[in-house]
Amino acid sequence: MILQEEFKKSGYKDILVGNIASEYGINLEDLFDLEQKPKELLCIFISEQRDDLFFLLDGDLMEINTLCDRWDDRIRVFMIINGKAEMIHKLKYNVVQLIVYSKEILDKSREGNLLISRKILIKGDMTDKNQIVIDDEEVIELPFHMIPTDAFAPDTEQMKRLSQLLPEDEGLLALMEKKRKRVNRKEREGVLDKSFEVQDYEQIKEWLKR
Repeated sequence: MILQEEFKKSGYKDILVGNIASEYGINLEDLFDLEQKPKELLCIFISEQRDDLFFLLDGDLMEINTLCDRWDDRIRVFMIINGKAEMIHKLKYNVVQLIVYSKEILDKSREGNLLISRKILIKGDMTDKNQIVIDDEEVIELPFHMIPTDAFAPDTEQMKRLSQLLPEDEGLLALMEKKRKRVNRKEREGVLDKSFEVQDYEQIKEWLKR
């Protein structure tokens, strides 16, 4: 699936596009020089409720710790400059660095670092950075991602197979229901005998032969 589309489907907008930043009362100049947008910055998504801010970053362009530290510094300055703005109070504890990488990363320990911003590292195909392709296993890392309800739907094919395992004989079905018929429990010479009646045993035996 396309990462950017997942944001849009959840009501997020990229404030790097057009005048969206101004509409949300955000001055991008407090984050970077508008004439020299950082190459690693791909998008900045803000939620419809204006209480989440995701910095989508290219994790292939520099070492992860350097990238995280650099953007924590930028975000900290941004928060200080706009500290009195009402919107910043809503965003203050909900800023995320979403770092996408295409190569293997051995150390993902920065995900546990919540200083200034939360960090999430996911793997994706960045052949086209405007349409980053990610697997289902990665998309569940997104805090706003909702698992489709059909993912919990019963497997009809498996249910059909299970039903075929049940005996068709109504008498045998009744025998298998504990509430309607119980196994005999008799104690013989100190040993508990849990055997079926002979006719019940024969029914079960015939069914198992099929």
